Amino acid sequence: MTKAVCGKFGRLALWLSPVVFVVAGLLIAMPWLKQQNPAIAKVVGEIGVIFVACYGIFIVLRQQRRMDEVHLASQGFANSHGWLWGGVATTLLLMVPPVMNWLVDRVDAMAKVRGAGSPEMTNHLAVQLAFFYGISLVMVIQGLGVCVASIVWWRRMGGFGERS
Repeated sequence: MTKAVCGKFGRLALWLSPVVFVVAGLLIAMPWLKQQNPAIAKVVGEIGVIFVACYGIFIVLRQQRRMDEVHLASQGFANSHGWLWGGVATTLLLMVPPVMNWLVDRVDAMAKVRGAGSPEMTNHLAVQLAFFYGISLVMVIQGLGVCVASIVWWRRMGGFGERS
């Protein structure tokens, strides 16, 4: 009988370590790359984002191998309903004036601090930040929608396991 070298936490840390290394490498290298050549810094940043996204898809597909048909059905239900209702919730949230004003103020303040150059650069940075925050907000709320839809699925199916 073989002894497990690392437990579940160690295995999780090993699976997530490439993402941690890429993000840490980008955080360390970006200031230096931006000073040397901004075009190369932009390409390296985009490659890092693509790697993290592709690695996330790889992890999801790897974890799906262990699932049985009930778990796959739960995942299908959560993805089909959670992404839809998350998008609707994001749209409704952005229609509320205090939330919209708060987000616009945050983007404007960050653009003024970081784009301390010409007004054109500040406006360009503000648009980029608005897209980034908008997409991030959509993804977070859709992720929460998937979690809620998964909980709804398991509640409808009678729980998370057999009852004794």
